[in-house]
Amino acid sequence: MTAGQSAAAWGREVGRLRWWQHLVAAVGVETPEMGRKRRHRARCAAGSVGEQRTHMLLQPLLGEGWHILPDRRVGRSANVDHVLVAPDGQVFTLDTKLWSGRYRVRLVHGRLMHGDADRDRQVDAALWETREVSKALGVPVTPLVVVHNAPVDGSGFHVRGVSVFPADRMLELLRHNAGGRPNPREAQRLAQLAEVRLPPKVMRG
Repeated sequence: MTAGQSAAAWGREVGRLRWWQHLVAAVGVETPEMGRKRRHRARCAAGSVGEQRTHMLLQPLLGEGWHILPDRRVGRSANVDHVLVAPDGQVFTLDTKLWSGRYRVRLVHGRLMHGDADRDRQVDAALWETREVSKALGVPVTPLVVVHNAPVDGSGFHVRGVSVFPADRMLELLRHNAGGRPNPREAQRLAQLAEVRLPPKVMRG
């Protein structure tokens, strides 16, 4: 499974136009439904690009004993962008956001904001995904949100137990948080368990 693959496929599947909508679009007309589908495709495409960027940035960790599992299914139909198993056996979920660089990511009255847009439901989603991964593996899991493009206040902050930080600090923070004594046997066990209990999210398209 390639990072971002399920996001791209979901965008194509849900955003697919009907035959008559292609005819309408050809003459420059867009119905409300077509507009919703266009915006959905754009969001999924951005999500896929962000996940691919994150995956590329994570590659140096492979030589340091980390296990990197992209695009894992949780629950009935959701996915977590990356599940990471550190050399010391710690497990992290990594949720990627590709947000406009025109606006800052910040906390306002305890809520996650991107400019004036309320993004706090992304915190709830990250917490839910983390609980699902923890149940599947039987170990504590730490939720992380990495942001591409948009500047993040304070070079990163915590909201309700979720760390939110810019992509250029990702490796630094991961290495710092996984500074325990290496336990390659436990790390391998958890990675293999994750392969079985958190399979790649395969979608059509």
